Amino acid sequence: MFIDEAKINIKAGNGGAGSVSFFLLKDRVKKIACGGNGGKGGDVIIQASRNLTNLYIFKDKIHFKAEDGKRGSSNKKAGKNGEDLYIYVPVGTIIKNQKGEVLVDLNNEGDKYIAAKGGRGGRGNASFVSQRYKFPSFAEKGEETEEIWLNLELRIIADAALVGFPNVGKSTIISVISNAKPKIADYPFTTLTPNLGVVYFKEDTFTIADIPGLIKNAHLGAGLGDKFLRHIMRAILIIIVLDCSELEKDQNILNKNFTELREELRLYNKDLYDKNYIIALNKIDLISDKNTIKQAKNKLKKITDTQIIEISAKTGENINEFIKVINENIKLEKANYQEKYLVPSYEEGQNKISTKIYELDEEFVTEDNIEIIQKNNEYFVKNKILERMVAMTDLDNPEALDYLKNKLKKMGIGDKLKKLGIMEGSTVIIGKLVFELIE
Repeated sequence: MFIDEAKINIKAGNGGAGSVSFFLLKDRVKKIACGGNGGKGGDVIIQASRNLTNLYIFKDKIHFKAEDGKRGSSNKKAGKNGEDLYIYVPVGTIIKNQKGEVLVDLNNEGDKYIAAKGGRGGRGNASFVSQRYKFPSFAEKGEETEEIWLNLELRIIADAALVGFPNVGKSTIISVISNAKPKIADYPFTTLTPNLGVVYFKEDTFTIADIPGLIKNAHLGAGLGDKFLRHIMRAILIIIVLDCSELEKDQNILNKNFTELREELRLYNKDLYDKNYIIALNKIDLISDKNTIKQAKNKLKKITDTQIIEISAKTGENINEFIKVINENIKLEKANYQEKYLVPSYEEGQNKISTKIYELDEEFVTEDNIEIIQKNNEYFVKNKILERMVAMTDLDNPEALDYLKNKLKKMGIGDKLKKLGIMEGSTVIIGKLVFELIE
C-alpha cells in the first residue's frame, strides 16, 4: 500500500528530577549539599532515508515518545540522559504543524529535523549552594514536555515526470526506459500510485516518475488528481504524454488533450505550469498512415514551441532518441536553474544535516515575548521561559519558593509586568504560581 500522507503524535522525554542529598563530615555536624542534577529527556528526531519509499509505516503506529531523563542521585551524580528517538521518513517528506505551516523539507538523504527537544533535567541541591542558601534543601523538578501533532506529506523526488490522461501508456513508457515495474493493463487508472524509476543513459542517470492519469478538474481533486500532482512538484522536467491512437477519428485530439493538461497544471500551481516540458506522442504504432501523425504534429506546433517526439513504448520505436532528449533537457535545466530547481545530491561521508533547533535563554524575557490575558482582576502571564521556571519549582517547598521569588526579582519581572499595564495589588498567575504584584 502506498501512503503519502500521515499524521503523527510525538513527545520528547521529560527531564529527570534533581536530587536533594547531603554529605555529613566526620564531625557529623557540618554537612555539604551533594544532590546531583537530573538527566535531560531524549529528543525526537525525524530523519530522511532512501530506504523508505512511502509513509506506510505510520498506518498503524502514530504515537512516538522519547525516553525520559533519569533522576539525579547523591554525591553529585547526574541522572542519565534519555535516549533520543529517531523516526525515519522517505527522502522528500515535508513536515507541517497543525496549522498547515511548513516546518521543514527533508529533501536530502540524512537530513534531520529535531521535532521536539527533550525536557531539561532539574538541578540538584548542590547547584543552589550560595551565600544565601548555604544548605539548600530543595531541588528542581525535571521539565515536562508536551505532546505535538505533526502532519507528514511525501513528495516524490524525480528529475522528470510523465503527465497525461489515463491509458496513454505512461506505465509502459516508464517500464521500458527504466527499472520500474508498474502494473500495466489496457484500461484507465491501472496506475493507482506514483511509480519511480531510474534511467541509465551512457555515463548519466536520471530518475523519472509516473503519476496516475489525470482527468478534467484534477486540480480540484477529481480522481485524486491534486494528491497526485504534488508528486511532480519537485521534477525539473515535465513530459506530457499524448495518445495518438485516436488520430484517425479526430485530427484535433492531440491539441485538445494538450490544452486541457496544460490548463490543469496551471490551475494547480503556477510554478508547476512554468516548468520546462517536452511532449511525447505515444502509440504511433497504431496509426498506419504516418502522414496523419505528421499533420497532427504540425497542428500541435502552432500552439506550443516545445520539443515533440514520436514514440511507441510497445514496439520500442524511437525510445533511445526519447531517452536522449530527456537526458539533454535535464542536464540543461540543472545547469541553468540549479538554485531554483535542483535538489542537492548526497555524497557518502558528507556531513550535510538540515536541522531546526529552538533554544530558550532563561534570562531572555522581555515585554515583547510576554503575553498577558486578563480575566476580571486576574492576570495570566504567558511566557514559555517563566512557565518552565515555575513548573520546575517545587512550590510546596518554602525554600524553593523563596528561591523562585528572588530569581524573578533579579530578572525584573515585576517591573516588566507593570510596564505591560498590570497594576499593583493585582493577582498574577504564572502556570501554577499565584501571587500579588507589590513593590
